[in-house]
Amino acid sequence: MNAQEIPTSKDRKYYILARLVDGEHLSYQRLSNDYFISRSSIAHDVEFIKSLLAKDNVSLGFDNSGTFIGGGEVVRQKVIKRIVTDLLRVGDEGSPILKLFIDPSPLHSVQKIFQKQVRVWQLEVPEYYIDDIVISTAIVVYRGLLGHHIADAKGNQLGKILFQFDKYPLVYELIKGVEDAGVYSFTPDELRYLSYIVIGNGFKFFMKDLQIPASFKSKVKSLISTVSDGLNTDLTQDTRLHADLTVHLYQMFLRLQADTTVINPLLDEIQKNYPQLYGTVWYAFSDFGNDNHIAISDDEVGFLTIHFQAAVERTKSAKRVLFVCPNGIGTSSLVSAKMHRILPEVSLIEVVSQVDLIRQDLSDVALIISTVRLPEQPVPVANISPMITTRDMKTIMNRYIDVSMDSSEQELDFSHVRSIPFLAKGHVLFCNARSRAEIIDALMSVNEWPDIEQRNMFRQTVFQRDTVQSTYLDNGFVISHGDPSLVAHSCIGVAILDKAIDWMNNRADVIALLMIKKEDRKSIEPFMNVIMNGINNKDWFISTMMEIGSHD
Repeated sequence: MNAQEIPTSKDRKYYILARLVDGEHLSYQRLSNDYFISRSSIAHDVEFIKSLLAKDNVSLGFDNSGTFIGGGEVVRQKVIKRIVTDLLRVGDEGSPILKLFIDPSPLHSVQKIFQKQVRVWQLEVPEYYIDDIVISTAIVVYRGLLGHHIADAKGNQLGKILFQFDKYPLVYELIKGVEDAGVYSFTPDELRYLSYIVIGNGFKFFMKDLQIPASFKSKVKSLISTVSDGLNTDLTQDTRLHADLTVHLYQMFLRLQADTTVINPLLDEIQKNYPQLYGTVWYAFSDFGNDNHIAISDDEVGFLTIHFQAAVERTKSAKRVLFVCPNGIGTSSLVSAKMHRILPEVSLIEVVSQVDLIRQDLSDVALIISTVRLPEQPVPVANISPMITTRDMKTIMNRYIDVSMDSSEQELDFSHVRSIPFLAKGHVLFCNARSRAEIIDALMSVNEWPDIEQRNMFRQTVFQRDTVQSTYLDNGFVISHGDPSLVAHSCIGVAILDKAIDWMNNRADVIALLMIKKEDRKSIEPFMNVIMNGINNKDWFISTMMEIGSHD
């Protein structure tokens, strides 16, 4: 590699990741020699790669030959999908980094084929689902052309359903369209894998006659009850929430059969603007994932949070959203359709002209959306382009969140924090522990246990849950918890480390252990609010914990 070929420090980490995806085992010394930089710089690159892989619960392995990505081709394609999706969503289609992971040619071919089929069938599949199907399929094609094939795609009782093509022809026709166009011929395992991808992104569109098992619907009801307890808001009678969640979770379950997830383009906004709700949903779904032996990603939790926020909004008085647009009803219908995908509770969208806006009573208007600049208004205005881009949808969402959030979602003061049940003086530890086991043992010691046997059983469930479902949130924060049936006295413990340690596939320095009985779950919402606010402001969180630790 000559001086002209050496990537910048910003790009280098992606070049290294591309080599790992292609199966190389890379030592720090080799990378240092290849890129003419220090081992410490390589270490920083590897830390970035580890944090990126952790989003999909993928870890780096180490042997005598160096660092590598474990698992098979499905794991590698999962990593590629996140990188490609992120680059495409910020408009980097011509980026040289993108070409490290996929050839744009099959991507364009697959996109053209699928979009044509969806139009012919007149299916209104959400854009991010279509994007996921297109990108996943294009990656299979590109990797297959390079000789990297998916083998042993997961098969179970659902496999029989997926290959009843005479009963569910749309799934088969969508994938077969790629072969008919002469782009690529799929292997049976690749066909099975992509079948899960398609159905997992559009169950209710591509397999309308398939019935969801009653046992699964029952689990969804139980889940809604758990989240309702955490929010202190009864959502169990919301039939729309149950219907929407049932379909979404069943699609998610199907996606997980292919060891994949849909990347949520609004995750950062959801975590930032709905911290309390996101934390409560995350906690409830970590139990759901553990009970069903599936790992639920942060992307999925973000989608589920929107469903619950929609239900919460339905418990309140509906407000109108005015759309000011000179382009007529067609554009307003497009905005309405897209709004329902990210904010299902917004149903009262009214179209007004700029002239008529002056005569409108705005007392019950939550938001004005406009494609033209307006004079100052007494209610918030979201200015968007006539094309209604992803950036515009984020603008609409953020503006709507600003006006719909409760005051309880704002930054907490210390008096509120001290009212959190089960978090008291002696429960906050400042320590220099160096292992997960040492930290969990220290946090368990702040609680009372009936006997050593029950204590050890709870400890075992804490570590078991870590292997199934990631307990890492973000910014160094971890929330661990075990089987609530083994807890005699509800208690929350928090450890703040002087130096971050490895925690599964991440680095953590704030670890909370929830030792909460099932009947006390209603008390968890305030603490989750503190945690989610702490992720955004760690200094505030640490100073608050110091105050708790020093007060009786």
